[in-house]
Amino acid sequence: MLKTVLWIAAACAAILVALAVSRNLNFDKPVEKAVEPPAVVEAPPPAPVVEAPVAPPPAPKPVERTPEEQQIQDDAAATGMTTVEPDPPTEAPQS
Repeated sequence: MLKTVLWIAAACAAILVALAVSRNLNFDKPVEKAVEPPAVVEAPPPAPVVEAPVAPPPAPKPVERTPEEQQIQDDAAATGMTTVEPDPPTEAPQS
């Protein structure tokens, strides 16, 4: 029985060695053909550039206020107060 196992192991080893040798010798790849230089083909002229019309920018979204900010604005409008500071005069008034 031991002889049979050793013969099978030797046969497997021989097969593995044969596969390794054939892989190193590149028996599994076809022979490469001579490479011919590719024919020179001129590229067609570039197409004329057409500029697309520029779209106007989208309208800005309205400012969304929180309920607290809206309450402050409503209270200021009801009492006649403004929350926006006026611009200072550019020139001093002359008397």
